[in-house]
Amino acid sequence: MPRPAEPSSQPLQTAERRWLRRGGWLFPLAGIPLGLWIGRKTWQAVLLVPTLATAGFDAKGLAIGLALAALPLAWLAGLWLERRWPRTRRWPIAPVLAALALLFAETALRTGLGQSLFWQAVLARSGQQHLAREISLFRLEAADPAAAGRPGIVLAGSSQLVYGIDVERLAAQTGQPVHRRAAAGMFPTELVASQGWFDFHPDNRLALMLSGFDLGARHDLFPEAIRPLATVSGLRNLLGAARARFLLRRWRALVDLGSAAVCELWRSRDYARFLLEHPFRAAETAAAAANETATAEQKEAYVRLGANPEMVALCQRSLARFFADMSGRCRQIVVFEGRVNPAYPGGEIAELSRDMREFLARQERQGTVRFVPRAEQALDLPEDLWRDMTHVGPEGRQRLTEAFARALAAPPPPEIRAP
Repeated sequence: MPRPAEPSSQPLQTAERRWLRRGGWLFPLAGIPLGLWIGRKTWQAVLLVPTLATAGFDAKGLAIGLALAALPLAWLAGLWLERRWPRTRRWPIAPVLAALALLFAETALRTGLGQSLFWQAVLARSGQQHLAREISLFRLEAADPAAAGRPGIVLAGSSQLVYGIDVERLAAQTGQPVHRRAAAGMFPTELVASQGWFDFHPDNRLALMLSGFDLGARHDLFPEAIRPLATVSGLRNLLGAARARFLLRRWRALVDLGSAAVCELWRSRDYARFLLEHPFRAAETAAAAANETATAEQKEAYVRLGANPEMVALCQRSLARFFADMSGRCRQIVVFEGRVNPAYPGGEIAELSRDMREFLARQERQGTVRFVPRAEQALDLPEDLWRDMTHVGPEGRQRLTEAFARALAAPPPPEIRAP
């Protein structure tokens, strides 16, 4: 029985070329006005603000329009390849084109415009999800090209700094720009992994606040908390401080975080869902449910504080590597001894605080940091100035900001490094 002949694509190609000759002029005719309209409406769609004026976006709109106008040329090029290349030689084209598309998307997302568009869109759609808001603000400020040319104070740490320091007030009192690099959940493991976002100018001063609460807050490695901020230099110090057995048990997390450190598409993947799930409105989360979740998480943290000695040791070793590395990349590292509400339950916090104080004192003797213990801060934060067990209220925020300003405004002592 004769084998049926494969259907020929020639009639279809002929029809497509005929259509392009007759109607291809519609692409530049409609594409350029459409591109200009998209350019003017881009920020309105990103920020969900319909009245936003965006007249300055016309140049980018023109580029979009020209790309739409050039679509017939790309179509004809595809037809030419299909005609010239035998069917048996076409199969490598698909993976090559897929790889090129991924490379283009990765490159576009890494640009200042790509970062601004993406994280502004996430911020506008995050609703009451405070972690998404803080990560978005962190990444937006990190993508600001003006920061690289303005050395100042880099404020890095967890939500205790986000809610405890008034950035504008601190900048006014110290007379220096303040670059916020703080986000909820940035405990030592997350802080160290985020190192690449802190070392953008050698004249910066890095200001941190660490306490026993930070030292014992993580009972395990949480890739989802590290992923959106992971950097190559940070992971090198975090994983370099871990024991081989610890790394082998978490090899999946290492692959995940390594991918995030080198690939922006993977690093930002958790937040792309805000654009997919809420393209035209902000996410809705009941405030009461959010507060109940935060309270439950705090109560769980009380029980688990310092429960895993392996993680406590990892935090100290990775911080030591971080300080040694960053001390050569910035002008000075200033570490404030942090604190929690005096009513914080449990006795673990006292022991962990003593361990952290001794660790930071050793780092100061080695010349990697300037340590400001609680005894030198002249700061009183009684129980009624706290909004919960770990975050200060408005008056506590003012007092904590002033304490930071006093220490940071003082001239740094001469560097004396241990032999």
